[in-house]
Amino acid sequence: MAGPTIATVQKILEGIIVPEMQAVKDRLASIEGELKSLRSEIRRLDDKTDALRNELKADIGRIDEKLAAQVARLDERLTAQVARLDEKLTFTNKRLDEALEIRERLAALEAKVGR
Repeated sequence: MAGPTIATVQKILEGIIVPEMQAVKDRLASIEGELKSLRSEIRRLDDKTDALRNELKADIGRIDEKLAAQVARLDERLTAQVARLDEKLTFTNKRLDEALEIRERLAALEAKVGR
């Protein structure tokens, strides 16, 4: 008996390899479908992330504006308070100068009277 013929070997290989090749092709097609689905999901998440980033930037912008307005109001109030304190100190200094002048005059008068 002669060995198997090429046709017989070919049929055996086709019976073993072709189904395996088809299974590999089917699995690759399935993986490609999953990859396509993943890419789509990544795009959706990217869009969502971009939208959230834009919302966050807008929120930060609004907070910055509010803080700037509050700082400006506080600055105005502090400037006004400092101006009032400066006026009070100026008035107090004038009163102290007047009191010292009166004391000096009183001391001069007392010296003349002979005390």
